[in-house]
Amino acid sequence: MDKIKELVKEWIHKADHDLGMAKLALENKPEFTDSICFHCQQAVEKYLKAYLVWLNIRFQKKHSLSYLLDLISEHEKVSDVIYEESEKIEDYAVEIRYPDVLV
Repeated sequence: MDKIKELVKEWIHKADHDLGMAKLALENKPEFTDSICFHCQQAVEKYLKAYLVWLNIRFQKKHSLSYLLDLISEHEKVSDVIYEESEKIEDYAVEIRYPDVLV
């Protein structure tokens, strides 16, 4: 159990850093909305992964919040509001970080 607690703490520590970066950017460079939203998405993702570790639920290396919420919902109720709110920042994990590329 100590190993799980330590891993949860590490995930939360990383998530706190992402949230801290989002706050710093918002306070100092609010026009950097894409980066602010990216760090918010990353924080949520890492908090969810910390919770999954706590619940002893294995997960794949994915950035999808809905995927992580689906895993949690197999063990407990996840409200529709949580899903709806997570959808708002879902695409900031990867897609928003790069300009569109014409192939």
